[in-house]
Amino acid sequence: MCFPLQDEPKPKLKRQKSSFGAKSLGFWSSCCLNLNNCMGPAMVLLPLVAQQAGWFTPTLALLVVFIFSTFAGTMLCEAMQRIPGNHGFNAVPRIEFTTTVRHYYGRYPYYVFQILYTVSLQALNVASMIISAQVVDNFIFKITGKNYALNYGNWTIVTACTQYAPDNSADCLENSNIFPASTVISLGFIVSMLICLPFGYLNLDDNMWFQWFSLVGLMIFTMEFVVQFFLNIVPGSKYHIEAHYDPDVGFNRTALGVDLLPVFRLGGQGYVFGLSTFAYSYIVTIPSWVNEKKAEVSVNKAVWAPALVGLVMKLAIGLLGGMSFYLLGKDQKPLNGADNILIELLHPTMPAVTQYSAYLWNLTTLIPGIPVLGIYVRYNLLSGKVCGPLQSAFWGVVFPWIVTIFLYEQQALLQVCNWIALIAAGFTNFVVPAMLYHRALKWYPSSAERARRRAAADGAAESSGASSGPANLSEEEERLIQSDAAAIMDSQDCFSQQTRVNAVPDWLRIRPGLLATLIGVFFAIFSAVTVGFYIYGAVALGSTD
Repeated sequence: MCFPLQDEPKPKLKRQKSSFGAKSLGFWSSCCLNLNNCMGPAMVLLPLVAQQAGWFTPTLALLVVFIFSTFAGTMLCEAMQRIPGNHGFNAVPRIEFTTTVRHYYGRYPYYVFQILYTVSLQALNVASMIISAQVVDNFIFKITGKNYALNYGNWTIVTACTQYAPDNSADCLENSNIFPASTVISLGFIVSMLICLPFGYLNLDDNMWFQWFSLVGLMIFTMEFVVQFFLNIVPGSKYHIEAHYDPDVGFNRTALGVDLLPVFRLGGQGYVFGLSTFAYSYIVTIPSWVNEKKAEVSVNKAVWAPALVGLVMKLAIGLLGGMSFYLLGKDQKPLNGADNILIELLHPTMPAVTQYSAYLWNLTTLIPGIPVLGIYVRYNLLSGKVCGPLQSAFWGVVFPWIVTIFLYEQQALLQVCNWIALIAAGFTNFVVPAMLYHRALKWYPSSAERARRRAAADGAAESSGASSGPANLSEEEERLIQSDAAAIMDSQDCFSQQTRVNAVPDWLRIRPGLLATLIGVFFAIFSAVTVGFYIYGAVALGSTD
């Protein structure tokens, strides 16, 4: 039988109560859920970043972060599976992301990571809520010609004056894309909240029909956007951007729009790495999925396949969208509403099918993802026994909507996403999984890893002329190598027929621990470099005022 956790009671292998979902997610359901998690609010910001920074660095950053983030996701799953008693991902208490941190690093780091985990996921959720509510407000205005909100700054009812309305006021254009005040609770916000709240109280497996609905909408409407981007770019089309050229913007265009999308622009690099990180800040959601997947589902396939599809879609939206619209002014500052490509697609000059696709993309893609992120936060608070079912539901599902009220019409979404990605999301999604995997390799090696460690120790002893044996290994390493319990890592009984996770396959010819270290160091260094670029960009743009 499997050996127990150190300094902890042995987990009981039985089902937990209905606070968690069942192990019912097959391969395709797993791909559906992971792809939906991979595609988030960062996608609508990518065209602006591509124009600010040029096409080269965003493409390179997305590619590198895709590779390293996907490795980080599978490494996290393997670190969870190596915990004694959790080889079938069925331990009780249930092992989630934060409880994995507690197992490998103890109580006090666990408190820190629980906070970082919650902040990073809720930041992603708040961004989704803001974008979703804005698009719903525009949708209500389009189909009714009116929209209303409560201005809690002076407790009055205000009417919508979107930038496309014929009777815009100066306050509306200056302060908001939708309402002439920034302290509002809008009708679109209320509708979005009422749709999402009930689903946040369900379990993950209960939400799968909503996730399939989301995936279908994601594919159909994203393809429609790509077609519209090509129509904007190709000369001769009545939607070609030159037909709506504004000389005050200050751009000239060539046949395929590459003037809008230079190769590299130094002053715009500050957002590149932060937003690329934010675009893949879903790694910490993977443990909740892996606990509810069927035993025969391969972790590697169900993580790598949707991540690759997500990369292609993000590049298509980011690069083609950046070539299709004027998002920067003469001073290289974003135009009003440029940080949400959906707003550009809603312009009255766009065909009706594109406008309605933008509305429906939001309704079918961003909104279904909001309650799922709340479920992940709720799961981690429950599994760590931080709070009970009601309290965890409040902090995971209700509280982010309260926060969104105060951010809804504020013009700082891009900056908030970037800084949270640098401070919280990047660390928890990439550095921490690599750290957990590195420690899991050391604490719970497989028989092959133990043999390699023994051979390395014996070889070092022979080359130094010393006698081989336990004296050449640390006490902890010798205990693991000689322990009969460690050999159970290779036992099929321990895995309960669960497919074993192999995050770094042998054919890569790279040591798993080395790759984990590389991922951690990479994100630490580039986070610091990005902060420097961000400061440089802010100073450079500020000097043009």
